[in-house]
Amino acid sequence: MYTREAKPDNKCCQYYYQVTIADVVKHFFSRKDIGRSFQREDVLAEETYPSTEGKIVASVKGWQRNFLQTIVEIVYSSRIWMNRKLKRYIKDFDPDIVFFFAIADSFRYYLAHYLKNHNRAKLVMWVADDVWEQTQNMNWLTRTVYRKRYRNLFRYTDKVYGVSQMLCDEYSHLFNVPITPLYKGCDLKLCKTDVGHPIHMVYAGNLFYGRDKTLIALVNAIKEINKDNSKVHLSIYSATKVLDKIYKQLNIDGLSTMCGVRPYEDIKIIMSEADIVLHVESFDDEQIKNVRLSFSTKIIDCMQSGAAMMVIGPKGIASVEYPRGIDGVFVVDNLSDLKQTINSIIENPSIVISGAKKLNDYAKRNHEIINVRDKLQKDFQTVME
Repeated sequence: MYTREAKPDNKCCQYYYQVTIADVVKHFFSRKDIGRSFQREDVLAEETYPSTEGKIVASVKGWQRNFLQTIVEIVYSSRIWMNRKLKRYIKDFDPDIVFFFAIADSFRYYLAHYLKNHNRAKLVMWVADDVWEQTQNMNWLTRTVYRKRYRNLFRYTDKVYGVSQMLCDEYSHLFNVPITPLYKGCDLKLCKTDVGHPIHMVYAGNLFYGRDKTLIALVNAIKEINKDNSKVHLSIYSATKVLDKIYKQLNIDGLSTMCGVRPYEDIKIIMSEADIVLHVESFDDEQIKNVRLSFSTKIIDCMQSGAAMMVIGPKGIASVEYPRGIDGVFVVDNLSDLKQTINSIIENPSIVISGAKKLNDYAKRNHEIINVRDKLQKDFQTVME
C-alpha cells in the first residue's frame, strides 16, 4: 500500500493499493473516487509518462519543500482516503502481517492505527534511521505530533526491527520495547586468493553526507604513497553529480578514477574483482550527528564481495563500530592514520587475503541471505503465534 504516483518496481509483491495525493485533492473538488487496487501484471503493460509528482519534488527546495510536506500531511490527516474501497482491499487480502517503516507520516500512522484496531494482522515495523532525533529539526507543533505518533507506533507494534545494533539498544531503552537488528542479506562471492599490483581499491556508493571529503583525503594519502611507483589505485563508482573542483580532486591519472554509475549486478562483479572494497563516512560533526545510528547497506555489499574491507570513518557511529568488531576488517577512524594503514598493507599484502577470508567467514555465519530469510520467517511465525 503506497502513496506515490510511480508504478511498483519489484518482484516481491503482486497486489497493490495506491492512494496518491492528487487523488485526494481531486476528491475535494469533483467527488472523484480515491485510491485503486491492482495486480502487478496489470500495470506492467501501461505506458509510463513523466510524473507530475516527480517534477514538483525536483523543482521545490528549502522552505517550499517544507511547506509542501505540511500540505501533504494535512491532506492525509483528513483520512478521507480511508474509504470503503481501501477497507475492502484490506479485507480481501486479509494479511497475516503488515510490514512498514517507522515513519510517522499521516498515511502510515492512520493506516497502522486502523489495521491494529480493525484487522487481525500483526504489525511489524523496521526503524531504518534515527527518526526520533530527526524530529528535533521540526517546528514545535509538528515535533509534538510526530513524537506522540512514534510513542504510539512503538507501543502497539507487535515486532520491531532496527537498522543497527546501536539503534536497537538506544531505542529499546527510549521506548521500553524489545528491538532486534535486521540487516540486508549477503549473496556471497568466492573469496579473494591473490593481490594485484597495484593494490586495487573500489568504492561504490553515493558521495553525499561528506563522503566526498573522506575520499579526497584517501586520494591525497595515495598520492604520497605512489610518489616513486604505482602501489595503490582507487576506483570510484557513483551516480552522484559533483562539482568540477571535487571531480578533479577525485579523478587523478595514476591514482584514482571516477568511473560513473553502473548497474548493481555489474557493481557486484566489480567489487568481487577488487583487492579492497571501501565503506567511508564523513568526519564532519554535523554529518556524524545525522548518521550516528544508521547502518549503510554498502557494508553488506562489501561483506559479500569476497574481497578485503576497509572502513574509513569516525568513532562512535554504527557504520564504523559494527565492522570494527569483525576480525580482518581494516578500520581507520582517524584520517592521519590513513597513510600508515595503507603502507602496512603494501608491506604485508598477505593480510589482504587473510582479511578477505575472515570477513567471508563472518558473512557466512551472520549475513548470508538464506539465513536472514530463514530468521525472518521464524520471527514472523512467532509473531503470529
